[in-house]
Amino acid sequence: MPRGGSKPGQRRGGRKPGTPNKPKGQQLIVADWAYGIAKKYAPNEDDKGRLHWDNEGDEVRFMRFLNFCGRCAAARAQFESPKYAAIAVATQGEKTPEIYKRDPAKVMDDMVARFIAAREAERAESVIDVTPEPEPAKPEPEEGVDGEMA
Repeated sequence: MPRGGSKPGQRRGGRKPGTPNKPKGQQLIVADWAYGIAKKYAPNEDDKGRLHWDNEGDEVRFMRFLNFCGRCAAARAQFESPKYAAIAVATQGEKTPEIYKRDPAKVMDDMVARFIAAREAERAESVIDVTPEPEPAKPEPEEGVDGEMA
């Protein structure tokens, strides 16, 4: 017959008494450590601007520690940044603007058309008028005069 729990004073697992909790910034410390080591194995730049590795295995070491640093950051991200679902629930009651319900391609076409129209209007305002001034009208000869000078 199975026992119903532990007897007084008996322990069946878990942390030993007096063991402190894990520090909250430990993942950040590990990520900084991995990033520091990755920088140690990073490629160097020569005087012509080309990158090169000092030793044969440095590229693999660099990628390994940089990858480890990224995994630490990804594991920590869930505690530092809220997930989209948490944000979406908070904004459910707000009305969605009409522009977000339209076809994005149509919205972009409208924006481009408005931009082109505004640019053309601006150009039309700043155009210099280069049409020649009309010549003054010559007076019509009086009747009875043939145009000869007397």
